[in-house]
Amino acid sequence: MNKKLKILACLIIFICALTFVSAVSSSPTETNDNSNDDGNYTLQINTSGKWRLDLVVDGNYSSCETEGSKTINLNTTEIKFVSVTLNQKSGPTDVFLIKDKDIRHEEHSKGNSIETIYFYFEERGK
Repeated sequence: MNKKLKILACLIIFICALTFVSAVSSSPTETNDNSNDDGNYTLQINTSGKWRLDLVVDGNYSSCETEGSKTINLNTTEIKFVSVTLNQKSGPTDVFLIKDKDIRHEEHSKGNSIETIYFYFEERGK
C-alpha cells in the first residue's frame, strides 16, 4: 500500500508540473484593465521563470529584474527604435512589443534553460 501511495503522489506531482509549464502561453495575455487603450507601446513578457531585461527606447536605457510574467508600459505613442535584451534564467519565455493591441514584434526562447533573447525594432516611416 505504501508503494502505491508513493507512485500515486509522484504521478500527481508530475501532472501538476506539466500543467504549470503549459500554463505559460506563447501568445500575449489578454487583460481587461484597458492598460493599452491609450495608444502607448507596451512590452509584454510571458514566462514562469526568472529574467533580467535591458531596454533602450529612443536612446533611454532602463533595466528590470524579476520573476514571472510582466507587462511594461513604455509611456510613448511613437518610437524611433527599441532594443530589447532579455536574459532568462529559466523559461520558456515569449516577448511581445505591442501598440494598440497590434503585435509589432515578437520573439520566443528556444528552451527552458539559461538563454538570451535579443531584438531591435525600428518603426518604419518615421
